[in-house]
Formats: sequence, structure tokens, C-alpha cells
Amino acid sequence: MTTKTVPVPRYRFERDTRYLVTIVDDDGGRADHRLDAYQGWLAGPDGIRHRFGAHRRARTEVRDDRIKATVGPI
Repeated sequence: MTTKTVPVPRYRFERDTRYLVTIVDDDGGRADHRLDAYQGWLAGPDGIRHRFGAHRRARTEVRDDRIKATVGPI
């Protein structure tokens, strides 16, 4: 029997809290994003994704390895 290890995110956020997050895009550019209502994180084949957004339809997912800095809660 093999056990699957779940990766742990580098950044920790408080649920239902807004954050200012700096993200590095595919071209290496840095962008600041104000993200509200943290919903939690998911571990998948492409790594950890943090979920933000007050409503599921407006949810934003940010990969853990793309986040370079956080300022929050705001």
C-alpha cells in the first residue's frame, strides 16, 4: 500500500479575509492583485491553488508557486 503525501502551501491565509498579493506572470512580470474572501486551497496535479472570491462564480485561483509576496489582511 502506498500513501499519497499532500503538499503544503508556502503561504497561509485566513479564511474570509482580503489580501494584497504580488504574482509573477508567465513573462516574469510582477502584478499586485487585491483579492477578497479567501476560500481555501486545493492540491492537484499542477500543484497547490489558493482560492479567492466572495462568490464561487467570481472565484479567482492563484497557484502557490506564482505568489511572491502577500500583504494582508487588508
